[in-house]
Amino acid sequence: MKTNEVKQDIKLGAFVLAGLAIFIATVFFIGSENSIFSKTFTVVSIFKNVEGLKRGDNVWLSGVKIGTVKEVQIVSEGKVVVQLQLKERQNEFISKNATAYIGSDGLVGNKIVVVRPGNAHTHIDDNDTINAASPADTQELINIAKDVGQNTKSLTGDLQTISKRIKDGQGVVGELLNDGQFAQELRSTVSSLKSAGNNMNHATAELNGLVYEMKNGDGVINKLLYDTSMASTFDAALVNVKKVSANTAKIASDLQEVVAKVNSNDNALGLLLADTTFAQRMENTLINAESASGKLDENMEAMQHNFLLRGYFKKKKKNEQKQ
Repeated sequence: MKTNEVKQDIKLGAFVLAGLAIFIATVFFIGSENSIFSKTFTVVSIFKNVEGLKRGDNVWLSGVKIGTVKEVQIVSEGKVVVQLQLKERQNEFISKNATAYIGSDGLVGNKIVVVRPGNAHTHIDDNDTINAASPADTQELINIAKDVGQNTKSLTGDLQTISKRIKDGQGVVGELLNDGQFAQELRSTVSSLKSAGNNMNHATAELNGLVYEMKNGDGVINKLLYDTSMASTFDAALVNVKKVSANTAKIASDLQEVVAKVNSNDNALGLLLADTTFAQRMENTLINAESASGKLDENMEAMQHNFLLRGYFKKKKKNEQKQ
């Protein structure tokens, strides 16, 4: 009987001891997770909206849990003070210009605070305040989404109307896509512009060649442009041309006077030109002179064959040959 009681007492004691060990282990585990048994320091961050963040939520830095949310307190509308309880020595990785964000632990998990360390040379201390980037208000996002949806719907309707008009060949774009009159005119215009461009290129090439010849050729234009002696010669020629022009004008004036005198009956030439009777007499005189000259030639020929004068003419002919 006593042996059974001792066994029961031993079992009861073992059960109690096991339960106590489990309780102590649980307390230590929970305490280590919530930094109950380790030194901590507190920093503050002020948000406009915390999106359901509550006390006990985790604080993360570079994917590592470094503390928990100690307190969430609303100071005024749009101003929520969040106290972050961080583990000892974590401030070595957080600069003065660090920033705290509100995030989620997974897609539908609890809210968390994500700390971006910053790049300042000084680190945060206990009770410091770090910058906060507040998340957008959910209702505001919903309203924005509604507005976007309505605008998208309106835009879709407008696009449908525009697409129908384009498909029906209305407007400039519709005519272009459906090869309407405007498209044909535009094609013709482009072709004309292309032809004009080709002509312009051809004319430009010819002009470049002409300019090159003017600069480097041996023509008159090159000499006029670049040869100073030729330019002076040209100037002298212009002066001579002016003089010739003046002399020509004087000669023309004198010629007019001569013509006037020729047309006058006061001189022999005018009388020959104007008086037909005098001209007829002059013509008869010339005919008689020509007839007398012929007869004189015949008399000379007869004299050369006369035996009295034949020796004289032969002697004269020999002297002319000697000379």
